[in-house]
Amino acid sequence: MNILIKKIIHAGVLFISITLFSAGMSTNLIAAEDSAKLYKKQCKKCHGKKGEGKKFKKEPEKFKYAPINELSQDELLESLNKYFKMWSAKNWENKKEKKMAKATKKLDDAKIQTLAEFIVTLNK
Repeated sequence: MNILIKKIIHAGVLFISITLFSAGMSTNLIAAEDSAKLYKKQCKKCHGKKGEGKKFKKEPEKFKYAPINELSQDELLESLNKYFKMWSAKNWENKKEKKMAKATKKLDDAKIQTLAEFIVTLNK
């Protein structure tokens, strides 16, 4: 009887471990999907599919929208937070700043973090 109880406990622990591991994996996959959707919605139009930026058509040597795929996560966080604060204060100096500020207006700290984490993966 003692061996049977141990086997039942072992099976239960194994089941719980597998369930928790699977839940964690699906959460990470969902988070990755959400990050991609957020990037597509907020950033892709100007910064490109891979964060490569967009150049002027008439001046292809100049960027209309800067590449962001080579920035560090800290640089991205700093930039996104700066534009979020600009929107909150309604304080920008030009149309590009206003456009970036507007793009960040609905982002909370978690979404800003998620975007920064996702963007650094674009160049890999």
